[in-house]
Amino acid sequence: ASTSSACGSTISTSGASFTSPTSPYNVAGQCIVTLAPPAGTCQIRLDFETFDLLGPIEGDCTNDTFVVVGANEDGTEIPTLCGENGGQHMYVHIDNSEGPYQLIATTSAADYDRDWDVKVTYIGCDEDCAPNRCLQYHEETTGSIESFAFPTMLNNIKYAICFGYVADYCDIGMDFTRFDLGAIQRPCTNDWLLVGTEKICGDFLDTTAQANATAGPISLVVMTDDDGSNVEEGFSGTYTMMGC
Repeated sequence: ASTSSACGSTISTSGASFTSPTSPYNVAGQCIVTLAPPAGTCQIRLDFETFDLLGPIEGDCTNDTFVVVGANEDGTEIPTLCGENGGQHMYVHIDNSEGPYQLIATTSAADYDRDWDVKVTYIGCDEDCAPNRCLQYHEETTGSIESFAFPTMLNNIKYAICFGYVADYCDIGMDFTRFDLGAIQRPCTNDWLLVGTEKICGDFLDTTAQANATAGPISLVVMTDDDGSNVEEGFSGTYTMMGC
């Protein structure tokens, strides 16, 4: 059975959760849990079962923040999160770092009903790990993909959404019900989504993209600059692996 961990505690058991002190939670302060993975752990998967903090202002998490510290020394940036991220996940790579590893939720004095429940799973180096530099990793043949804090795009982020190789599937199709990464530019220079070798930007109610997976796992690279004055929404949609 999963256990929930309060502020100031240490999570040493895989499957335990970091939860807000109360639900809802409307108190200013900082809540920290320390992650103590067992020896032989290479990755930590965080599943945001519930995640509702005060949202960003023009793309910046200026009130509430959720940060992961001590990990990903391979250069992969872990974005600072706020807003609504229920259903999202991330992989934290710890095989090249020594920690200490902490999850820190900082809440402002602004009046807002916050709630979070982040499941922590420790993945051994001999288990099925996400590829290097992949913040998100999907192994199912179909699923959802959405930018963090949707429908407000966060500033200053760069991360990869990766898809595992599945036998007899050669392409991945993406169907976005909303895609807003600023103005259409050629080439895309400010905010963009890299699909295979193609950068996509612009503002669409719905759009599709496709990438070929025969050369190995596909990754989508999400990139935004520090200017959120356009108040872009980000992206939300589904992916489907397609047979050869």
